[in-house]
Amino acid sequence: MKKKIIGLMILTVVITSFTSGNDKGKIVKVKEFQQLIDTIGLKFTMPPEYKETYVKENGDLWYCFAIKDQKADYEVRYTVWSLKPAIEEYEKCKLDTNCISVKPNVLYEGIIQANVLNMTGGQNWKIGPFSPEAVKEEFNADAGGSSFFEFNCEFGKGYKYGQMIYLHKDNIADVIITYMGNDKTIFSELMDAPFHALTFK
Repeated sequence: MKKKIIGLMILTVVITSFTSGNDKGKIVKVKEFQQLIDTIGLKFTMPPEYKETYVKENGDLWYCFAIKDQKADYEVRYTVWSLKPAIEEYEKCKLDTNCISVKPNVLYEGIIQANVLNMTGGQNWKIGPFSPEAVKEEFNADAGGSSFFEFNCEFGKGYKYGQMIYLHKDNIADVIITYMGNDKTIFSELMDAPFHALTFK
């Protein structure tokens, strides 16, 4: 019996208005980003002393919005994808005895591991989970965690250090927030202002 396997790894979301532009990329305005994530179930508040910066195409990690500290060499990039299409495909697949699929709410576990490998050129840096209580209280998410690493990829060009924060909310969305800088001594300090800028509703 022939089986159909549905791939639910929806990482290559095509939003043409966010990827067109010159060699530097395109600056996506905060209003555009807020309109996008509002339809998904997220909210964003621009942190003080930050401004929008270029969203650049790269082969490592698609992202749809980026902001830069106006007083420091520090950038934050946001990758957001809705789980709604994957949930719909999964529910449809369950009705077909010849269909095999993976639950969309567990895909983020593999995604974040793959992302760290992409960011570091294949080095397996530690990924630490947030406690369920903390991630619920601070981000209204069901799961989340963090990994600090040194960049070795196209995505990290111009920066030495990166910190990935991942957030997941069942049936709603997955998020990767990448903090980028060159000074390790003040990295965590600079992270404070934008840390809670993006949360689930």
